[in-house]
Amino acid sequence: EENGVRFEVPMEGGQKTGWFYDHRMNRQRLQAYAPGKRVLDVFSYVGGWGIQAACAGATQVTCVDSSAGAIDSVHHNAKINGLDNIETIEGDAFDALKALCDEKEKFDIVVLDPPALIPRRRDQKAGEEAYARLNQLGLRLLGRDGLLVSASCSMHLSQEKLTDIIRGSGRKIDRFVQLLEQGHQAPDHPVVPGIPETDYIKSCFVRSLTGFL
Repeated sequence: EENGVRFEVPMEGGQKTGWFYDHRMNRQRLQAYAPGKRVLDVFSYVGGWGIQAACAGATQVTCVDSSAGAIDSVHHNAKINGLDNIETIEGDAFDALKALCDEKEKFDIVVLDPPALIPRRRDQKAGEEAYARLNQLGLRLLGRDGLLVSASCSMHLSQEKLTDIIRGSGRKIDRFVQLLEQGHQAPDHPVVPGIPETDYIKSCFVRSLTGFL
């Protein structure tokens, strides 16, 4: 149970422990924005962000993941929480986002919580370009005053650099963005100052406005 929402997770067949506890407080912050909103949860895994948004009052949630098993878990977790407003898309996140853009879909909230796109220092340039493409696609899917929740678990990507990527992504597609909140890992994942690898989770809650102001 997390933030008042129940989940069953694949302890053996899932990724790592089957659940990513480090974003607990960021998912709780999302609940404050969710009531009455249409939400897109990308890299949803078992629905941690999207199902908590639905339980907080989102009118409709779409979860995107490349794993068929994860998609099955999304539907299962929706059922155990009594939700009937969860849709899913199984497939590559970038392809799914591009298809939604081509279909001119719009959401009130888009959550981007990918796996580490910069697993090693030598992947820095390619990873930063991937984050930029991802955030551009996410911003394109937002209506005016929509909320982008852009997260990263790449320890090689600083909070400042993620913010800069989001700013640049907005400029690239003619969006003015406002940084409302910045999230970090929960206190049950403390940072050891002498071990920089322990400081890795970051999230930006960003309002997207159409056109420059």
